[in-house]
Amino acid sequence: MNPQEALHELSQAAEALAQAQIERNRAKEALELARATALLSGALSGKNAEEREAQARTTLAQEYERLNRAEENLILARARAEIARAALEVGLRKEQI
Repeated sequence: MNPQEALHELSQAAEALAQAQIERNRAKEALELARATALLSGALSGKNAEEREAQARTTLAQEYERLNRAEENLILARARAEIARAALEVGLRKEQI
């Protein structure tokens, strides 16, 4: 891969990484809002933090799953960006030789 192609790949990977971070932040905010709403409505009424956490995980399973998927996508996007960065460095070194 020549440096221009590698730079293009890195640019796309960086954009995908930013989008993955935005999606993760949105999922986290949605979960926090859902937890707060459930707590205020009395849906999370455990006697201690562990019981409330267990209730939250059950009651808000969809929100937790969305956050987990977003975090997994973020990890993959970071890996792709790192691979693209390494490919660019290799391409630039090859040009120097």
